Amino acid sequence: MLFGEYQLLDKLEFEIPGGMLVLERTSGNNVRISKIAGELKSSKLTSLTHDSSVVLKAVPHLGGPVSSQCVYVVLPEPIVLPEGARLQYELKIPVDLGVFLGGVLVDVIPLGKVKYALYGPSDLGDICRYTDARVLESYGVHVARARVTLRSQSNNRMEITKLIIPVKDATVYLTEENELYFSDIDVNALSPMHVEVRVGAETSYIVLGRLISLLKGSGALYVMKHGV
Repeated sequence: MLFGEYQLLDKLEFEIPGGMLVLERTSGNNVRISKIAGELKSSKLTSLTHDSSVVLKAVPHLGGPVSSQCVYVVLPEPIVLPEGARLQYELKIPVDLGVFLGGVLVDVIPLGKVKYALYGPSDLGDICRYTDARVLESYGVHVARARVTLRSQSNNRMEITKLIIPVKDATVYLTEENELYFSDIDVNALSPMHVEVRVGAETSYIVLGRLISLLKGSGALYVMKHGV
């Protein structure tokens, strides 16, 4: 299993999608974190005392060279909400790998291809991590189950084809059965140009099995003002 707690005596090596993650003591408390993909290698140097551990956790899908707060999810099929409708839906959310040394997050490593999309106009929009729910099978086990509740407060029929999900402050659970769960997501549709997407602080799923790791978030709200 990739996620877990480890003691770093000399070197640790982990297979990750598309390459390897290597943590190696260079001298004393100095530790080098290297990501290797074919002939490409990147590294950073940090510090870890010998009595502290390395913890690899599932974290929200935000790793990559560009800072973003949200994930732009293209739904596998449109969701049609008649006036006043309520619909519950399960969505798979990709996660990244968080490297914690001595309890401090020092690196976030994407566990899939990194793409970005602009939501909104070029001068006012937000850069988001992009994912298409139809191709998440390629992520293997690195996806979390999220319960989504959609409600319509519009006087007209609405069709939703995408969601902008503020995942930075979400909670991610990992069980000993290697099951991943994500905070509940509430979607409140007032009009095609005003849809509120709220990520909660916990999941309403019954999480079976012992928790191996828990990344606790406080929740967040994003208002989609540029169409759904």
